[in-house]
Amino acid sequence: MRRVRTSAVTEHSQLSQEAAASLSMSEGLAAMGAGSAPRLNRAALLARIRADPAPVIVIEAPAGMGKSWLLADLAGDKPIARGDQPFDEAQFWDVPNVALTGSLPDRRLVIAKRPDTAIPELARAEVYGRVSRYGTADLLFTADDLAALPGAEALMARTGGWPCLLPVVLSGKVGSGAIAKFLQEDLLGQIPSAGLVAFQTYLSDPGAEHDVGLLTGLPFVGGKVLHPALAAVRQPLLSALRALLAARMTNPQEARAIAVAQVALGQMPEAIAIFQVTGAWQSALQTLEAAGGPFFIHRFGSVAFDRILSAFPPDMAMTEETLVLCRAIQAIKRGEFPLTRRILIERYGAVAADAHAVLTDRTRHSLQFRFFRLLLRTWEDFDLDLRLLDDAYALLAELSAEDDLRRGSFYNAVLEFYIRARRFAEADHAASRAATHYARTGIPILSFYIDLHRAVIRLFMGEPAGARQHSAAARAHLQAAGHESPGDARLLTLLDACIEYEFGHADALTRFLSLELDAFAQGEIWPSLVELSLIYGSQALGEHYSTMAARSFLDRWRVTQKRSSQFQTLIDVREVTVLQNGNRWAEAAHKAADLRSRITLGFVQAGEGLSDLHDRDETAMALVWLRQMAQVTPTRPGLQHLIDRMLDNPHLTARQRGGAEIWRAHVLRRQRQGAAAQAQLARTLARAAMAGSVAILGEERAFLSELTATPRLRDTLERSEPVRRLLKRATEAGLGRLNRGQAAGLTRQETRILHALSEGAANKAIANMLGLSEATVKFHLANLYRKLGCTSRSDAVKAAHAMSIVS
Repeated sequence: MRRVRTSAVTEHSQLSQEAAASLSMSEGLAAMGAGSAPRLNRAALLARIRADPAPVIVIEAPAGMGKSWLLADLAGDKPIARGDQPFDEAQFWDVPNVALTGSLPDRRLVIAKRPDTAIPELARAEVYGRVSRYGTADLLFTADDLAALPGAEALMARTGGWPCLLPVVLSGKVGSGAIAKFLQEDLLGQIPSAGLVAFQTYLSDPGAEHDVGLLTGLPFVGGKVLHPALAAVRQPLLSALRALLAARMTNPQEARAIAVAQVALGQMPEAIAIFQVTGAWQSALQTLEAAGGPFFIHRFGSVAFDRILSAFPPDMAMTEETLVLCRAIQAIKRGEFPLTRRILIERYGAVAADAHAVLTDRTRHSLQFRFFRLLLRTWEDFDLDLRLLDDAYALLAELSAEDDLRRGSFYNAVLEFYIRARRFAEADHAASRAATHYARTGIPILSFYIDLHRAVIRLFMGEPAGARQHSAAARAHLQAAGHESPGDARLLTLLDACIEYEFGHADALTRFLSLELDAFAQGEIWPSLVELSLIYGSQALGEHYSTMAARSFLDRWRVTQKRSSQFQTLIDVREVTVLQNGNRWAEAAHKAADLRSRITLGFVQAGEGLSDLHDRDETAMALVWLRQMAQVTPTRPGLQHLIDRMLDNPHLTARQRGGAEIWRAHVLRRQRQGAAAQAQLARTLARAAMAGSVAILGEERAFLSELTATPRLRDTLERSEPVRRLLKRATEAGLGRLNRGQAAGLTRQETRILHALSEGAANKAIANMLGLSEATVKFHLANLYRKLGCTSRSDAVKAAHAMSIVS
């Protein structure tokens, strides 16, 4: 059986303005849809309540859940009390919307009330087991309740079982704005601000972890999936919550209650913004400190970080230590390292520039500042002083064992120092410790940095496959961060491009250098990643474009970093290598001799200390001179011994070691030790083939091409299938100047002679460099002139420039 309400839409339209104004929002919604809204006889629910033996039945739910209708169906023809106190003999009481009623009568009674209405003696009766409750969930329509209506399944989906929404959906005359207004006034209005914040958070992500205490008393909350009743009105509910919270923000006490609730829920940016708007600066600062201070940017992203920092008063931002350090990390993330130094010096004085002085002065400087000064070394380009590690580990002893955030950051900094010192095993151990601590902080972007560093370590160790695995893990952490981080995404793009280049694929790296380099160079800088960029970027541009392109790339870095005086030696040394790769050996020697370094040609020729070098730039400088000697004076007595001394150095990267071994094979061959040269080259290539490293072969193409030009030696090497495939990939990857020379019909030897001509080398110098007689050089020159259609050296060089064989 079902009964249909007699009021119609036409009747509603004739209501006077006064009558309409007196309607509650729930009554208004029902009235607006009444013309087509059947009143369902809920037989199953009625039967449950009538069979309930409890003396007191309480039907408790917010407005719009059909409490009054249900009570009327239960009462039938019996009278219903509707005042603050039920009249004598009344068995049904429809409690009005008041805060407190009269006491509960001592008799059987069915009550319909809102959750916020208190009835004296009801709690006592409940303690004695005399009360049975039916709540909001019980009052929702079930699929069986709606089965008699057309489109019952669709109605259930659109209403979620809310009785007040059924007439609305059937009539189609009320928009979501009116529903939101109803929810705001009748469902949410009496909920405390903390509950509203919790409810809003729950609706936004019901699958997340939530504070159960804050959600107590809210309808249909709980579980990882949104209840159908909430899903049906999710958007109107969110609109209502936003409107209600905005209205309460005008009251300072309510605004503070909202902010405190947001802090409890981890919504630090929103809470800080409220404290700032209401002038509660100390509360805002304390919340920022609770969120990690300078580490706030890692939790919530740069956009939120920039917004809250800009809202603090300038005098506070200049003096409060936490804000000073936040401004410093903000400058680092923007690539403004000199600004970072200035901020610290303005606050702490000139001593801020001296890391050792800060780290060791516990009486003058706080732990917070000393720790930040240690972290700052991560972004500084400096020669690692073992004293720094002593200072760092002394600082670690001051950190609580439970302070995973700062302990993880300590190991993150230390691993960068170890990378710079080429102590890769220790760097990887520090990375493992950092990863453990960071995993417990629940901040994915910090774990991202660790896997990014571990990928860099693997590249330096000559393990591109391992680097690729860590890069994939870093990408997963980045995607889990919960906020945009374009600078970090760019770091990962560069790393991936370098890994692919190591495998012999240049497209990703050349694309990055074309589209992303400027943004990368002007953003946050890590020395280890800058080194990768300089090495791989200059090699790719030199090999696939020209020496000029590679030098221009280095010049852009030189200009970008001039303001901070960082990476200058690294850039200069790399430029020497680029010149060598372009067969401009004389110019490379002049450039190397002009650099200010204690590692001169004389130092290398003396041989003392080569195996003990550990500074990044000094080691690179020594290798540049050895490479120069291996190419220009390969028959020099004792050169093999010098290279062997360098190979005894434990601080070489895999790329540096592989290059030195190829030079050694070249020197052995030129000194007529063919068997030893073949054995050395076979070992080096087998190791490269096992790792899949192709890039090192491209870097040493000038040596490798000559070594493998002898058919007998190449045939012997290619008996190993992995080595044969590696050499084939290296040849295919190196579509550079040698290939352009071959395209013009020149042999490898003629191309090399042409490069020497472009540097102004005489026949005798060319003969010494290539291990030929002067007569043979003249023979090659004659062939070269004929193929290029030239009659002189100057014409040949002009033709080579025009054909991009030299640059």
